[in-house]
Amino acid sequence: MSDPRPRPLIGGYYWFPSPAGGVMSWAVVTCHDLGFDAEVGHVDLWPAVLDRLAMTWGRDAGGLRRRLIDRYTGLPRGRVTRPGKSILVLHGDDAPVSDWRERLAERYRLGGRAHRFLYDEHERRLPGDPEWVEEALGVRHG
Repeated sequence: MSDPRPRPLIGGYYWFPSPAGGVMSWAVVTCHDLGFDAEVGHVDLWPAVLDRLAMTWGRDAGGLRRRLIDRYTGLPRGRVTRPGKSILVLHGDDAPVSDWRERLAERYRLGGRAHRFLYDEHERRLPGDPEWVEEALGVRHG
């Protein structure tokens, strides 16, 4: 009998900020949301993330690209992989929300499937990049 659940997704993701009534709202944006397949890396996803940020925040896309094109670690990010039969959720341990595990499991359709969350230092934000993004969007966090 076949599994009636949708197949789990794999690939890179970013935590995407949106202004919501004076408060920052965060959502998972997957490589699939951005029109890419699972093998695409964060460097290649970043221009599409910048375009989406420009639209969401009312900024000029060209200007945002010029300022931030080399700052692809400016937002929290990670990757869901499937080496063999196991599913790993690689993360930088810097998600901006407390229910991040549940949100990622839902976006990648991992519910009811065995998966593991694994810290990967390569998914961390690099010093300076988050501040560049915050400044370009006109927000500041302590």
